[in-house]
Amino acid sequence: MSLRSPSRYTVLAGLFLLGSVALAIVIAFSLTNVLERFRPSKQFTVRFKMNEGAPGLKPDSQVTLGGQKIGSVTSVGFDDDASHVLVGVRIGSQYPLFSNAIIGLERPLLGSQSWINISNVGSGGTALAAGSTIDGRPAGGFLSQFGLTQDDVRKLLDSTQDTIADLNELINANRAKIDGIFDDVQTITKSTRERWPDWTSKFDLTLTNVSNFSKDLSPLASNFNSKVENFGKLLGNVNEVIEENRGNIHSITSDAKDIASTLKTQTVPSVDNITKSIEGWCATELPELRRSVANLRLMTDQAKRAVVEIRAQPWRLFFQPSKKELETDVLFWAANAYADAVSDLRSATEGMQHTLALANSAKGGAGPTPDMLNAQYKLLQDSMESYKKAEQDLLDVLILRSGGKTQPSGPAKPEAPKAAQPK
Repeated sequence: MSLRSPSRYTVLAGLFLLGSVALAIVIAFSLTNVLERFRPSKQFTVRFKMNEGAPGLKPDSQVTLGGQKIGSVTSVGFDDDASHVLVGVRIGSQYPLFSNAIIGLERPLLGSQSWINISNVGSGGTALAAGSTIDGRPAGGFLSQFGLTQDDVRKLLDSTQDTIADLNELINANRAKIDGIFDDVQTITKSTRERWPDWTSKFDLTLTNVSNFSKDLSPLASNFNSKVENFGKLLGNVNEVIEENRGNIHSITSDAKDIASTLKTQTVPSVDNITKSIEGWCATELPELRRSVANLRLMTDQAKRAVVEIRAQPWRLFFQPSKKELETDVLFWAANAYADAVSDLRSATEGMQHTLALANSAKGGAGPTPDMLNAQYKLLQDSMESYKKAEQDLLDVLILRSGGKTQPSGPAKPEAPKAAQPK
């Protein structure tokens, strides 16, 4: 046993040493990407403009396709005229890449280690041959995480600058109005600041008055409650009085009902009979009433003309008129008579129209009588004759004043109206 034990420990130590060496080799290979060199791959060059650059790139930087690593950067340098940054990359040969592929430089939010990302391998035509050169796009940086490229940012900045320029032009064009608005705001602010102490004192006074009113309201509420209680007691007393006098109230109600029945059965028919009698009398005496109203209107017109004549020539009340004035007076009275005749004819015509309307609208036996129609027709005929005579007299006066001779003419008589047939 003493001879075997050292030999076993020696074997175990050797095995441990060999395992450690193998593990170190595997870790070294994994950290140095040596294994990738043994995989099938192809190399090409990504070219960036000098003004855009390729910051943060260095050999062994990652090359990703849609965010997944497919290769690495092999070199970073410049072209012959130093106008572009040339980045050599190596990717797996199983990934196709065309000339219209979209290759961009990605930068992290924190740190300086950048990488190249292929967002689109392109399509159509022949795949990009190994050793070819393809243009890369500028780095998206932080904005690329929101789907924005540097071109989008540039367009956004250009649009912002245009907007700011338009805003400046608008402000400059309306500078006077804007200054006026600021002046008004300053004036209002100054006025408010000056009046604020007064407003504060009034507000405090208002709160004090409200508080005092609230204190005074409590006794009023108590008084109101007592009034309500007294009113309730009064209603109770009224109910007691009603209960005590219910018989009398019933008797009064019965008497009122009898009076209403008497009014309905006796008084109302009597009033109806009186009303019918008055209507019959009015229908019978309607021509006379109309004549009286016409005479009253004629008197009013004559009085009005007299007042007008006196106001126009008051001296005629005290002096005798001359011959020329008498001739003018004759003309005046002829015109006056013609105006009166016209007024009478208009009144008679209206009365005749009303009588005919009454005859047409009345029921059988209730309309105007034949005597009423004849009287109305006679009044209209007389009014027409008076009108014709007054018209002829006025024409004669006018003809005599002009030196001519009068022409006699007979008045035309209107036809007698026909009585309305009962419906």
